[in-house]
Amino acid sequence: MAPETMLEQALDFPRQLASGLAAAATAGIAASRPQAVALCGLGGSAAGGRLLAALFADQLAIPVVAVDTTSLPGWIGTDTLVVCTSYSGATAETLDWWDQAGRSGAQRIAVTAGGALAARADAVGAPCVVVEAGFQPRGALGLLLGALVGALDAVGAAPGSAALLAAAIPSTMLVVAAERANTATAEAEAAQLAGRVVVFYGSAARAAAAVRLKNQVNENAKATAFAGALPEMAHNEVLGWLGSKRHDLPAAAVFLRDRDEPAAAADLHGRIVGLVAGDCPTVLEWHGQGDSELERTLALLIHGDVVSCYLAECEGVEALDIARLTGLKAAPAE
Repeated sequence: MAPETMLEQALDFPRQLASGLAAAATAGIAASRPQAVALCGLGGSAAGGRLLAALFADQLAIPVVAVDTTSLPGWIGTDTLVVCTSYSGATAETLDWWDQAGRSGAQRIAVTAGGALAARADAVGAPCVVVEAGFQPRGALGLLLGALVGALDAVGAAPGSAALLAAAIPSTMLVVAAERANTATAEAEAAQLAGRVVVFYGSAARAAAAVRLKNQVNENAKATAFAGALPEMAHNEVLGWLGSKRHDLPAAAVFLRDRDEPAAAADLHGRIVGLVAGDCPTVLEWHGQGDSELERTLALLIHGDVVSCYLAECEGVEALDIARLTGLKAAPAE
């Protein structure tokens, strides 16, 4: 049974990774390497795809692109694979992508907990990775990431990635144990972010992690948050922070760092942190725990997710409440 709170769903991440990998391994996915892969999803169901492409960039044997546009790219055809992810199995846009991919003659894989997407995959005999139901889509990141990694490894698009992810699970378990044992750090950081517009920054795989954490702050804490990437922000966005100081805007910047950043990247990161610290009073630097960059980035995802749950408490909102999203999705049908 899925944990009842968003915090417990966040802390369930290591177990979910193993479950998602196992679901992919038993989905009957044939080893047939395509020329390119489109990972299609929205909202919490899109996070796994974006993170996979970033976390396992070195393992990718072919182009793998995360798609969140209205229509599939024009390069989709018989030599490509379209992976449609919808945790609920009912996301209208994802069902449209599935049908578009079929008309294009593309190979297809569904990743879902059930619903219409699973039914459509079953109807045409396409592989379907069925993950555990009962979670919030954003609380099922481990399930979806594990399932996607397993699926792309199976088709030869990201060879060896499933073993790498499996090997990282013990490290994530240590991170969860540390978060449970020491809640004070996450609670204190949430208090620092409360009442502020939060901007997450990261380079390499941590740029995708920044987007994920921005979305968690939006959904869990019902707070305004944005994400940016280095080195790109050094060419434009760093100037925007001058407005924070000029107008005394309540803002906060969170930089996702890694101890093995290339020297040039680390130097740029440090100089930007110094500049932004002069423009707003709240600047945090987070470092993940683990022996590899993969393990440390997964640790950042866990920690940021936990902080977003405590931030919801600081803001006096219910992390599980998504009434506005539900109403927005229901409006067209009405």
